[in-house]
Amino acid sequence: MKKTVLLKGIVCLFAFFGVSGVFAQDLISEQGYQEPPDEIRELVLAPRYENVTLNNLSPGRSVFLNALGDGLTPIERLGKPYRNLGGLEVDTAANRHRRYTTGGSTGYQVYEWQRERSRELRTPANARFSNATWSPDGSKLAYFAHYENESHVYVADVSRRRSGRVSPRPLLLTVSTNLEWSGDSRYLTTVVLPASRGGKPQPTPEGRVLVQVSVEGENHLRTYPNLLEGPYEKALFEYYATGQIVRIDVETNEVREIGEPGLYSGISMAPDGEYLRVTTLQKPFSNIVPVSMFADVTELWDIDGQVIHELSSREIRDGRRNRNNNDEPEKRQIRWRPDGHGISYLLKESPPEKDEEDKDDDPEPEPEEEEEKEEEKKELKDQVIHWFPPYGDDDKEVIYRSSNEIRNLEYSEDCQTLFITERESGVEHVYAVFLDEPEETYTIYRHRTRDFYKNPGNLMTTGGALGVRIVRHSTDGDNVYLSGTQYHEEWRENAPRPFIDRVEIRTGETARVFESQEDVYETPLAILDDDMEQLVISRQTPTQVPDSYLRNTDGGSTVKLTGNVDHAPQITNAIYKTFDAVRSDGITFPVRAILPQDYQEGEKLPAMFWFYPREYENQEALDRALRTRNINSFRSIGPRSMQMLLTRGYAVVLPDFPIVGPMDQVNDNFIPSIQRNWHAIIDACDELGFIDRKRLALGGHSYGAFGTAHSMIQTPYFKAGIAGAGNYNRTLTPITFQRERRVMWEGRESYISMSPILYAERLDGALLMYHGADDTNVGTWPINSKRMFHALNGLGKTTALYFYPFEGHGQSGRETLLDMWARWVDWLDKYVKYAGLEDEKDQEDEENAGE
Repeated sequence: MKKTVLLKGIVCLFAFFGVSGVFAQDLISEQGYQEPPDEIRELVLAPRYENVTLNNLSPGRSVFLNALGDGLTPIERLGKPYRNLGGLEVDTAANRHRRYTTGGSTGYQVYEWQRERSRELRTPANARFSNATWSPDGSKLAYFAHYENESHVYVADVSRRRSGRVSPRPLLLTVSTNLEWSGDSRYLTTVVLPASRGGKPQPTPEGRVLVQVSVEGENHLRTYPNLLEGPYEKALFEYYATGQIVRIDVETNEVREIGEPGLYSGISMAPDGEYLRVTTLQKPFSNIVPVSMFADVTELWDIDGQVIHELSSREIRDGRRNRNNNDEPEKRQIRWRPDGHGISYLLKESPPEKDEEDKDDDPEPEPEEEEEKEEEKKELKDQVIHWFPPYGDDDKEVIYRSSNEIRNLEYSEDCQTLFITERESGVEHVYAVFLDEPEETYTIYRHRTRDFYKNPGNLMTTGGALGVRIVRHSTDGDNVYLSGTQYHEEWRENAPRPFIDRVEIRTGETARVFESQEDVYETPLAILDDDMEQLVISRQTPTQVPDSYLRNTDGGSTVKLTGNVDHAPQITNAIYKTFDAVRSDGITFPVRAILPQDYQEGEKLPAMFWFYPREYENQEALDRALRTRNINSFRSIGPRSMQMLLTRGYAVVLPDFPIVGPMDQVNDNFIPSIQRNWHAIIDACDELGFIDRKRLALGGHSYGAFGTAHSMIQTPYFKAGIAGAGNYNRTLTPITFQRERRVMWEGRESYISMSPILYAERLDGALLMYHGADDTNVGTWPINSKRMFHALNGLGKTTALYFYPFEGHGQSGRETLLDMWARWVDWLDKYVKYAGLEDEKDQEDEENAGE
């Protein structure tokens, strides 16, 4: 049964032309939110959130934390008013990012794995929750509680399962959303509203004037939406981004304000709670790039908010090239030492200063001088530097130097062992250095990066006693661990196999501790002891929903810990086929087809092809992209998965869809690739005998919607299409898009041919479009769908547009998703499933009458 749900404020624009179908309930032109057939509705609303994955283990390794959910976001919550300020979505009533209003959990549950029992934490009523953070000692849990118009920090005593509020006044969770413990589990840092905030800026006519002036150089920027427009929006952004850093003593509830209110985008507290690394956004604000690309500076502060040192700075990323030509080396990988004694960072040695008489005013050095300069750079060492409180110039110590650039640095908990990653000539080298013998190095592994199938994995890390990341060691300290995945060239026959290896540091001797079985996919979720004797793993197969298991690595025995439910068994147990399609130019790519459980061999089904174009330089590049496919992964679906159409008697085809050509001109081959792909895909499906070539539909989201419009213009195969949040006019994205790296004036013909709106008169079939009214994705502004509808409508094409309020690039609201499915089902039934049957019936009636 289908019901209509009316909701005040819904925006639904549509139009359609053509003969009404007698086989489908015609909801295509109905106003208000609609609901799909029951079998679809049940799949959309299935309680997937009730399934549990045991991967958030407490530092004490005794309990797991699980967040509790309640399903899809209702429109009532999704529709709460907000402002988009430079790409920052602000719930202005609650002074937080909109995601905390529309998302979050309903509570928390702790699972005691040794007792195999779950217990809920007591959380405040009438709130949603996020950002749960374990204290380093594992006894407490801090989290955000989001009320209708404010947010606060709560701390739960895990053993007593009780929570209490510790924030002195409402939080500011717009730009900075930090919630961080000190190493002794006593202090928390976060950002609250300033005590004296002042009034919100008020709009004035002059404050709304947008002034944009070009700057010197070429600004190769994407078409970012929702940029700050005029002085008023800049003032609003500053108002909602300015907060006060506080340190909260969770034992006494004493609150210490640190520094003055500012535009803080990142905060990290030292393990001792006495120093901070603070990142602050810098003025002037830009109206050509989003907030995430504004200039910022990172400083080292003391607990009084005094700046000790500037650690790093970034200019605004405004698209101008080669702006940061500073020859001075920059600090890299700045981090707190895991032992709590200061800061660690990497720094390349500075070249020796030249005497005045050696300086050359000639800006064009001779080739020989250039070679000498390069050699000099190579000889400069990369340094590991420890910097100790009170962080003066004399408090630095170089503890290690390398002739190669250090790509990554990790520590043992006492900071007496370094684990260094270097890469040179395509070889990655990970080695250990003991600081009491710094001249010796101990290889953990050497790996040629191109040898994909022999990847040794990555060093495993964990949280140290003070909450800072360290390399995971065995109990005796002699071994470390590598985790990785073994892939196979024949991915259709052999699934990936995750593994863990133990490596003895001084000898490099390796032993496998854990490896997934061949016929199931098993991945480590949590390590329960330092010697890897017990793990919690996830196990799944194509028809077995992922569950968590306790694995003893010594004997390999397992105990199931969770009882997750497959909420779509009719999809899981459908008929799955994987086969190759071969294009006329020889390019070969895989296609996956899914048929209903009750499909009978030889039956010709209406089919939906759902796809997303991806670019590859050649067959080799395409094959490389397939190497990680997992034949043992569970056949899961989400609330927008096209597999739901199996319940309506459709075949669902999910092809890989390659666009092949040189990367610098790949879109010159976009149209030919589309034509060759569909010819190969449909022929391959037809040869297997399960599709009715007269009843085919296609669809896609975002770039898939773009590809859908092109396919209906450039090929004759499809009766109908579904296109979501697409771009249909590439002249609106003139400074590159997707994988196109030429600007429009360098690749003019490609930009024109890649604009389906310019060829709309050729579109064949019925095109349904949908778009979120608040889509902020780069290049897919809602105006694209409005103008494409306008064009198709003006040309007398069969089309419809459904425009959903409060939705972004990917639709998430409960009512929205149900409405989309209601209209999709009717559209496909009308124009595909039952297409032509009226004419056949009329012809049959005429023949019978003649007899």
